[in-house]
Order: sequence, then structure tokens, then C-alpha cells
Amino acid sequence: MRYTTSSSFARDVRRLPRDHQQAFLKTLREHFLPAIEGGAFTGSPPWPTRLRVHRLTGTAIYSLTWSFAGPDGRATFHLEAGPDGAPVLVWRRIGTHAIYDQP
Repeated sequence: MRYTTSSSFARDVRRLPRDHQQAFLKTLREHFLPAIEGGAFTGSPPWPTRLRVHRLTGTAIYSLTWSFAGPDGRATFHLEAGPDGAPVLVWRRIGTHAIYDQP
């Protein structure tokens, strides 16, 4: 799946400590990307429970928990159609639980 990042996400990533950035990337490689390849967006199979992926109430925005403690790591994303109609994952925000104020 193709992806892009919002300007907010790019800014948030630059503010994260290097070890937090690495923890996020590790979670993507080991759990998130394999789930997408396996069809998690279709619901079969479901998202790995360790990622706590869920849709934010009343929105088309999803939330992912990439760390529960030390740091409290969250990221938000949504899907949109690319120029060729294929889905594109758009990373919106990354950081702590505070990103939910403006996901």
C-alpha cells in the first residue's frame, strides 16, 4: 500500500526523540505492514490486538497505538483514493495521547 504524510505528521516526527521514532518504525515493520498485507483493512483477518487500531468516533480517522508505556505512542491515519483510484494511507499525527485533541 502506498502512503503519504501530512505536514502535521512530518512536524510531529521531527519532535519525537530518536528512540521513539525507531520504536514506531519497528512496530510498522513487524506488525502494521504485515497486517495490511494480510488484509486487515477488510476485517479479515482483524488488526493485531497489540496495535489497538480503531476508528475515532464519528470520523474516517484511524488510531494506532505503537507503544503503551515509555513512551505513550499513538499515530493517526486515514485512507484516501490516489490519482489512479488505488488506496493511499495518509499519516496524520504521531505522538502521545495528546494528538487526539487534533487528530
